Amino acid sequence: MKQVPGKKRCIKDIKKRENCVIRICSAELAGYRYIEIRQYYKDKSDEYHPSKKGVTFSPELLDEIIEGLVEVRSQVSPKSK
Repeated sequence: MKQVPGKKRCIKDIKKRENCVIRICSAELAGYRYIEIRQYYKDKSDEYHPSKKGVTFSPELLDEIIEGLVEVRSQVSPKSK
């Protein structure tokens, strides 16, 4: 996974489609820390670029977001591969 210059650290890429990943990153901007979950698409030269589809939030919200994801996981079952 390609690291972004500066204070952004990409933690995980989750393959959504052949040319698309969901990327989880932590970053710092202007002294503020944040977490970003964003969809990235691959161009014709095999480089990934961020899309407008995503969410950015402060680390203080992380526990609540994880709780919500765990709850929704119990309500839906993923498709079989």
